[in-house]
Amino acid sequence: MPELTFLGTGGSFVSGSRVCSGIYIGRNLLDCGFGVLTNLRRAGISLDSIDRVFVTHTHSDHIGDFTGLIWAMGLEGRKERLEVVSSGKTAATLRRVMELQSTSPQILGFEIDYLEPADADVRYCTTIHVPTNYAYRLRVEGKAITYTGDTAPCREVVELAEGSDLLIHDSTYLADSESLAAITLHSSARQAAAAAREAGARMLALTHIFPGISDRDFEEEARRVQGVNSILAKDLLRITV
Repeated sequence: MPELTFLGTGGSFVSGSRVCSGIYIGRNLLDCGFGVLTNLRRAGISLDSIDRVFVTHTHSDHIGDFTGLIWAMGLEGRKERLEVVSSGKTAATLRRVMELQSTSPQILGFEIDYLEPADADVRYCTTIHVPTNYAYRLRVEGKAITYTGDTAPCREVVELAEGSDLLIHDSTYLADSESLAAITLHSSARQAAAAAREAGARMLALTHIFPGISDRDFEEEARRVQGVNSILAKDLLRITV
């Protein structure tokens, strides 16, 4: 059974207890927000063990450490190609950011292949978010893991996550802030749990938690949705799927 490590579980910015979005499973890194590189080190995960980086969208809390990751790989002597899976527009942004941050070929020393999900043989959907966000469904050691990135409640996400062993869902707010969630195109813990129930996911992980709200409140809100086995993701938490 695959082991998954939550590297960053916070929403929008780094807090005292959570850095920004990042998940590691089965030689895949899902998003690389601020603080994720540091937590890769703390978790003891070798950068050479990352074959693919999946990027959901271009908000800085999801790509803030991308250039740092690439520099670290290059300066540590990586030679193997790295695949980056994203939308074409996201790939163009990542290239431009690295250029603006003076990432020279001498730093790299390895090739980066930018792939659309279809070219990477990965299921995905476009979520309700601006800028465009891709949710991904991966198959790792026979287990189905769906990761939403950022999204408002979304029929396409439910369909993508159908029967998943684990659904990792945007849970930025609580139900009493769903009007704000609608404006910012995020979800509440209650809405994430409702999506997991409708999709028939075996387990739900709440992530992208906005700073300053009690963990207990998120956990209790998700538990009030019957028929959902939920956990609250925390930085450096490891689970077996």
